[in-house]
This record gives sequence, structure tokens and C-alpha cells, in this order.
Amino acid sequence: MKLITEVNNPLVMDRITRLRDTRTAGREFRQFVKEITILMATAATRNLPVTDVEVETPLEVTTSGKLITEPGPCIISIMRAGNIMAETLRDLISEASIGFIGLARQAVTLEIDDYYTNLPNDIEDRYCIVVDPMLATGNSLCVALKKLIDAGVSQITVVNILACPEGIERITSEYPDVDIVVAKIDEALNEKGYILPGLGDAGDRVYGTDDH
Repeated sequence: MKLITEVNNPLVMDRITRLRDTRTAGREFRQFVKEITILMATAATRNLPVTDVEVETPLEVTTSGKLITEPGPCIISIMRAGNIMAETLRDLISEASIGFIGLARQAVTLEIDDYYTNLPNDIEDRYCIVVDPMLATGNSLCVALKKLIDAGVSQITVVNILACPEGIERITSEYPDVDIVVAKIDEALNEKGYILPGLGDAGDRVYGTDDH
């Protein structure tokens, strides 16, 4: 089984507490998602392949330089909630491209509507970082991972802000070669497929499409 990393340092926990608060408005919510994504970036990118290069410093030439191997990684946004995380990571990784997988969860059955996919033509040659604020049932993530593996991707890291034990168990069972980086593992999943204590629907709170 691949590594599961919980990045629960004090700065991350502070921002997650603010995300959970029902009084947090949309603008602040989006900013906290960006900040958490930045704080998780080191763990999310630790396995990116690098190439040794020679570089001339102001003092000498050194062979100890390392650059991200081309082609750069592809950050996969599980739309729509993952978009803000993907854009934030790409600001840190100029070599990266962004792919999109559009998935919507039906409120009653929790089944997934797969409505959009846009990936680079050379996706099989890229390290993929899949971003989605929430890992709840794992239904959406399983659909996305199958798409990537079917497209020939062999190296994948998943990045979530919140996850629950049920979702993690499903992903590690069905996709044991995938790394998972999560800011906080919450307590459980309720009967409606929401993480507890959670923060509600991340997409609705990011884009202001609900009363949160």
C-alpha cells in the first residue's frame, strides 16, 4: 500500500477550523482553501521526478542542480471544487499542466454523473496530482483514478483537504499504488455521504451556490 500523509500542522489546523465555521463567507473560504493547498504543496510534490543538471552560480559551476523532469506534472482537478486547488498548485509549479475531470454526485443515490474530461495528449508521460477538497465516499475519486489509469498514467498522488476513514479505505483497497496526502482525516461519513464534522459542500461554499 502507498503512503497516506496527514498534514495536520498548526497552520493547517487553523485554516481548517476557519473553513468549518458556518460564518466564514465565500471570499474568505476561497482564500483559506488556497492557503491550505500551498501548505500541503511540499507533501503533494515530494515524489515528482527530477533531473540532475549542471548550473553556474555566481561562485562556481555545480553539478548538484535538480530540475523537474519534462514533461512536467499534470494537476488533475475533479471539477468543480478542485479547480481552485489546481490553479493554486499550478502557480507553484510553472512546468505543470492542468487536466479536468467533471463529476457530479447525485444527492439521493450518491452515484456519479461523469460529464466532462479534458486531459493532455501526453498524459501517460506525466506524474499526476489529483486534487479535490473532500474525500468522502470515494465514488468520484474512483471514477477519476480509473480514467487516468486507463489513459496509461502510472504515478498518481491524490491531495484532499478533508477525508474520512471510509473513503480512504475504499481508495487504498481499490487503488493501492496511489499516494494520498490529506490535511485532516475526519471522524466519519453520514448517511447522506457527507464527512463529519466536515465543512459542508466545498463546491457550494467556494462558488456561492448554496446558503452556507
